[in-house]
Amino acid sequence: MEISYTGLVVVCAILAVLVYLVVMRLQSGSKYSPKHYQTIPLLTEHEQDLFWRLKEAAGRDLIVAPQVVFGAFLKVKTMALVDKTKARHQVAHNRGDFIVCNKEFRVVAVIELDAATHDKSAQKALDRRRDQLLKTVGVKAIRYRKMPEVAKIRADLGL
Repeated sequence: MEISYTGLVVVCAILAVLVYLVVMRLQSGSKYSPKHYQTIPLLTEHEQDLFWRLKEAAGRDLIVAPQVVFGAFLKVKTMALVDKTKARHQVAHNRGDFIVCNKEFRVVAVIELDAATHDKSAQKALDRRRDQLLKTVGVKAIRYRKMPEVAKIRADLGL
């Protein structure tokens, strides 16, 4: 039996596809691997320092939560001529360094610890947009460049 060159190429291609599918199937059972993922602290050391100051400033009156996505506390209202999906995507993935809530878990402030990355004009524009959104829904946006004292935090939160 004689096999042509074209036939041999087709058989090799089919075998390569089959081997690829088998390998992918074996790997799909282990999608998560320590080779690909690791845990990291939720907050940087600088953010951890601010967290503990916020907790001290808030006392028992307020709740401090780190790294909360805006989609957890902002809901897009249904309105005519508004693309709800687009509006939701514009805010849902924003994340506040710290969210401060009252005892009814209503957000009263979003606190940001701004690093040098916030000096760039594009980032400044995004920050202004986020702050305006928060102001629109009645949430105070507080930004710190340097580590604030507890008294400053209390004053900024109106405590």
